[in-house]
Amino acid sequence: MATSSVILKIESIRNRAKMLSRLREMIALKPQQDIQKEQWDILENQLSTVSNKILNQVRTTGDKFLAERGSIATKKFVINRLGELELELTSAYNFYDTFMDILTQRLSDDIGPMLKGCDVIAEDAMRRGMIRDLTVPPLVYCDRGFGAATLREGVNILKGVPNPIPFISIPYSRMNEKYNLISINHEVGHQALIKLNLVGVLAELFKVAAKKAGAPPLIQQLFFNWSRELGPDYWAFCLSGMAQTCSLRDVLMLPKWQMFQISAYAVHPPAYIRFLVSIEWCRQLWGKGEWDEWEQDWNESYSPDEMDDATCEVVKSARKFIPAIARACVHTKFRQLNQKPITSLFELDQLKPELLRNYATAEGVRSPAFNKLPIGSQLAAFRLMREKRTTKQSMIDQYMNTWLKEIQKIKN
Repeated sequence: MATSSVILKIESIRNRAKMLSRLREMIALKPQQDIQKEQWDILENQLSTVSNKILNQVRTTGDKFLAERGSIATKKFVINRLGELELELTSAYNFYDTFMDILTQRLSDDIGPMLKGCDVIAEDAMRRGMIRDLTVPPLVYCDRGFGAATLREGVNILKGVPNPIPFISIPYSRMNEKYNLISINHEVGHQALIKLNLVGVLAELFKVAAKKAGAPPLIQQLFFNWSRELGPDYWAFCLSGMAQTCSLRDVLMLPKWQMFQISAYAVHPPAYIRFLVSIEWCRQLWGKGEWDEWEQDWNESYSPDEMDDATCEVVKSARKFIPAIARACVHTKFRQLNQKPITSLFELDQLKPELLRNYATAEGVRSPAFNKLPIGSQLAAFRLMREKRTTKQSMIDQYMNTWLKEIQKIKN
């Protein structure tokens, strides 16, 4: 390889390494689309660290090449080292491209402000106890697929490259049914329960609660596994109450063969069971209500009796112990929360069904008092407007477009 080719390669790697630290400049988000300074700081710090590391290595390699440019052995060493740096740079750009793909969605004058409003929903869901003080606010973006998902802080995006910010993906379709953005709260729950060191604790709690209620070992183990999804469901429930229940019903209304899927290792409970657990949380907190009708309709629509004998037996057995699991969620006090229940982290008095019903109207969501409600309660009111079906979906969408822009200004 000619000397000039080596110099060109050094310049190429150096220029591309410098560009890693220019993500913010490259995207150039407008204020109404932009992410928080705190989020930019941590993103830019991580990218600058990788950039500076590669630049220093390129400089050292270039200096060696110039100092010993008459040596064939040095030339071979430098060429090999530049090849290694090219691979490191490629890996770094996979990381860079991930953020580029996520953040360029915000350049849309339509989607950008909506996603910024979704960030506020996610941040509010994380602002419990001391979690918010120790966690970078999540970023929400749209992705293909059926349901929402999360990439937790600290999980490797690439080999040896930890994710510095919690990311929450929502289906593009959520932008057309914003009243179901409650799913963001579920995804935040995954991160929050890890931060509170409650994931393993909840798993043991569910297993013990099922055992005390007389559940056989298989059902105990299933609830142990399912706690990893039911725990985040409960987090979302504590933020939006009965609205989480009917929103969950929308998401889980699936073909019969998917409603009763059972696996000894899966963390997702059968959709049929998952909805009934949320029904029981309503019952534990507020007694009788419209959720009783939702449950009746659910059981009329889906019956485990239509499945094979083994599946039917397991699902029916698990169903019997749902009240025990729900009671454990609502009433158990945790050492990690200073001997308080999980509900102590939330404003449950602002989720009373009669309160939410009063605001679930066109007049209610436009009233000055509505803006004083917690964000989870506001989101719940929009979802219950859809449940009433007295306001057209297109109008609810318009109200929520305005709301998502406004909560950026009025957030605490």
